[in-house]
Amino acid sequence: MWSFSLLLFWGCCGLYSLCILSTKSATTGVNECDDTTVCPAYATCTNTLDSYYCTCKGGFLSSNGLMRFRGPGVTCKDIDECLYISLSNATCTNTPGSYFFTCSPGFAPSNGQLNFTGQDVECRDIDECSQDPSPCGPSSVCTNAPGSYSCSCMEGFRPNPEGSFNFNCKRIPFKCKEDVIPNNEWVQQCQVGEAVMAEYGSFCTLMNTTFSVLDNACENKTTVVSLKSAAESLTSVLEQTSTWSNFSQEETSALATVILESVKSSTLAAFLKPSANVTQTVQTEHLEIESKIIQGECAEENMILHFKAKGNEMKIPCSTIKESKSIGTIGVAFVSFSRMELFLDESFFQDPQNPLANSQRRLKMNSHVVQGIMTGEKQDGFSNPVIYTLENIEPKQTFESPICVSWDTDMEGGRWIPSGCEIHEVSEMYTTCSCYHMMNLAVIMASGELTMELPLHIISHVGLIISLVCLILAIATFLLCRAIHNHNTYLHLHLCVCLFLAKTLFLTGVDKTDNQTGCAIIAGFLHYLFLACFFWMLVEAVMLFLMVRNLKVMNYFSSRNIKMWYLCAFGYGLPGLVVAVSAGVQPQGYGMRNRCWLNTETGFVWSFLGPVCTIILINSILLTCTLCILRQKLSSVNAEVSTLKDTRLLTFKAFAQLFILGCSWVLGIFQIGSMASIMAYLFTIINSLQGTFIFIIHCLLNRQVREEYRKCITRKTKRSPESQTSGMLLSSVPSTSKSG
Repeated sequence: MWSFSLLLFWGCCGLYSLCILSTKSATTGVNECDDTTVCPAYATCTNTLDSYYCTCKGGFLSSNGLMRFRGPGVTCKDIDECLYISLSNATCTNTPGSYFFTCSPGFAPSNGQLNFTGQDVECRDIDECSQDPSPCGPSSVCTNAPGSYSCSCMEGFRPNPEGSFNFNCKRIPFKCKEDVIPNNEWVQQCQVGEAVMAEYGSFCTLMNTTFSVLDNACENKTTVVSLKSAAESLTSVLEQTSTWSNFSQEETSALATVILESVKSSTLAAFLKPSANVTQTVQTEHLEIESKIIQGECAEENMILHFKAKGNEMKIPCSTIKESKSIGTIGVAFVSFSRMELFLDESFFQDPQNPLANSQRRLKMNSHVVQGIMTGEKQDGFSNPVIYTLENIEPKQTFESPICVSWDTDMEGGRWIPSGCEIHEVSEMYTTCSCYHMMNLAVIMASGELTMELPLHIISHVGLIISLVCLILAIATFLLCRAIHNHNTYLHLHLCVCLFLAKTLFLTGVDKTDNQTGCAIIAGFLHYLFLACFFWMLVEAVMLFLMVRNLKVMNYFSSRNIKMWYLCAFGYGLPGLVVAVSAGVQPQGYGMRNRCWLNTETGFVWSFLGPVCTIILINSILLTCTLCILRQKLSSVNAEVSTLKDTRLLTFKAFAQLFILGCSWVLGIFQIGSMASIMAYLFTIINSLQGTFIFIIHCLLNRQVREEYRKCITRKTKRSPESQTSGMLLSSVPSTSKSG
């Protein structure tokens, strides 16, 4: 506001002076501007009619503050424009009568001119990291910043203090503390000093003890790194079993990963500053390391070097060592941990290709954790494999199959995965793995017969759910449809109830293995309920046979003379007797480590399969005899009845029920050899859909039941005489012999 008032004052004064000067000049007729000294420097002279006046050039201001002036003593002073204008990321430089901007270091003008005026030009950040070559040099990471940039070394490299003036990195052949911390949040919690929460105290104590080993390996010291001291420090961490047992799975995997890296770093650091001993063996109670500096051992490329530690062995070809691209000292080491398998057990196993199968098979850690270490940049993709022979903790059983697993730190902080190695050779006491990279390795044993593929898992659960829905519909039909209530309907009802309870318990409780006693009880109930299904199927077959044998007009319904409670005693009592005898002979046969069913390893499962096969054989004989009698008797019965009792439909129902409830379990016995996969799919599909098939046979293929369904839907109450007649005749025969 003040500047505007000043300019307005100068303008008024100038106009006044101009009027006076013009009047005077007009009277004299002399051009005073011919005299170059009448106006000061940086001023312009303007002649008038009777006089003249001076005006300061642009960028200057008269000393008396007037825009137009004359007379001695007045000068034109430079105006410093940089006091009144500014531009982001630029420097203003004043010049006589003008100014110019220059972009700050790290910025460039948008018009491309080094010096410029005006505020319409922008100073834009220069991305130094996009330049070629990079200002940070090789093996480094350039990070751009406004007007600047920063350099850091890639993982596995450190700034070289002995390098040239420009930034450069030096390779470190192992991870150090600062490489581990950013990749794990559990490790980061132990780096805040006294602010560590009390609940992480013991965890952080062991973690910091382990980090001290890493620090010793990574410090730029002139002394030789002592593998023995490192091994003793880590042994003190491994032997604290009671402390490890209190850690969560994430804490355990984080600590184990740091231990593995500490052993590797210490070993590689020892190779960088080798002692006089070319071969070095370090033995502690829980850790053993055999390291060797390679000198003349690989004169021939087809040579193979052997390393041993705690009963385990590693064979590495010399061609693989040459492929590692080691510079300077070349070293190889083999490490075996004797307690690591207690902490990194089978619960850490994860198969990325088949995640749902992990819970469907019995797994156990069956070897020590071993580690292969080698100098050089290349650690995988070798032409010839490294052979690891690991001693089994427990002798391999015939039904078990080993899995060579490697420790992957990128999956959930650390998990065992089955990729990277193949089974080379298997024996009762040893498992040999063939690997094309240096790795942390162990052997997990899986019971092969329990493996379930993902499609089978989905088919089984979807089929069971559909079966349960169909069984509920069948049970509701037998209970609520009064028109079909008879002796045989009750047999179907008991069969469906037993099958429904068995399927429900199997779906919800077969994997409840946390409590072994509870798991054994669940297995016992499953044994009883599935046996009850087969005994009720046997009751139906016997009743069908008795009814058809007495197929005469006068005693057609003689099978009704058998009391229902006799049948219940047979259908529920005999299965209970079988379960009681089985539990008394071998109580430990109920429940397994991975599922609540009969023990398949000791042959106890035949306490179920034996009665099943016997009932299937008896039913086959009875149904065959029944069909033979029907062929003879039905032709002599009333023509209307012969029409209703269609032999082909009777045959379908009888043998369909036998196949559904019986043959599906027999298929499970033949899941061996080249047909194992096909048998597994057939068994899973048929067994999981038993309830669906039963509903179709007993309800949907029964003409009278269909009629009742139709009445419920259409709300009709009238029944045709033909429907009543056929219903009376069909209700007296088991559903396997009803025509539709």
